[in-house]
Amino acid sequence: MTGFLFTTIVIIIFALIAFRVGPSYIEYFTVQKALDQTLLEVQNPTISEIKRSMDRRLSADYVDSVNAGEVIVGREGNLIVATLSWQKILHMIGNASILLEFEVRSTRG
Repeated sequence: MTGFLFTTIVIIIFALIAFRVGPSYIEYFTVQKALDQTLLEVQNPTISEIKRSMDRRLSADYVDSVNAGEVIVGREGNLIVATLSWQKILHMIGNASILLEFEVRSTRG
């Protein structure tokens, strides 16, 4: 009986963590897709045009963790590189929290 109870508690704890962390990773993949599409579809890749297009995509996808003003655009040789990084703190129970650090990078040649 105690083995079953212990196994059930462990499964519930992992399920709770997965339910809290899952949406953050879905948002990460949404931001990655938005940044890739922005760099591919922008006709005139200036910093302001990239940020404006990224802002439209983030607001259309209901992304709240980051905004287009945080996009860092630069050059590496002949490539245009856009980088976006952010942290998210997920409160769990009491004083326990999970810190997630994300970084998205996309290039255009």
